[in-house]
Amino acid sequence: MSDEGQSMDRLHRVLSSIRTETKSARDHHSVFREFLTHLETQGRAAPKRANPKPVPRRHLRKRAK
Repeated sequence: MSDEGQSMDRLHRVLSSIRTETKSARDHHSVFREFLTHLETQGRAAPKRANPKPVPRRHLRKRAK
């Protein structure tokens, strides 16, 4: 075989291996849904913090007119 024939065979093998990888890859929508589900479970598992005490306000003195 000539060099061109060998390089074309190699190219064909590489392209066919790439195609099988993309076909077997998981759907990006299902991966994103799984990620959102994971975030939801983490949000539920986190303990709720007690409300912090409000900062006491300073009383303003009334001005004389």
